[in-house]
Amino acid sequence: MISYRYVISNSQGLHASNSMSLSRAASDYQSQITMTSSKGDANCKNVLALMSLNARQGETVVLNVDGPDEKQAAGFLNGLLRTIL
Repeated sequence: MISYRYVISNSQGLHASNSMSLSRAASDYQSQITMTSSKGDANCKNVLALMSLNARQGETVVLNVDGPDEKQAAGFLNGLLRTIL
């Protein structure tokens, strides 16, 4: 399992647009990809689950990637999240 921690700097937090970007990217991989916040866990392949985290600016979230293509998925998603969050 590979994990990355992020502090959300986007003033709008984890909103519909960046949730959709993350969900689409995560769906390209076989690995189980989840995001954890103080409000719970969300499957990153499900845009509604991501939005239900209601993650705000300044909040810390953790991306967890576990599976056969975890290195590729974690590498790509790490870069994506640095851009959109």
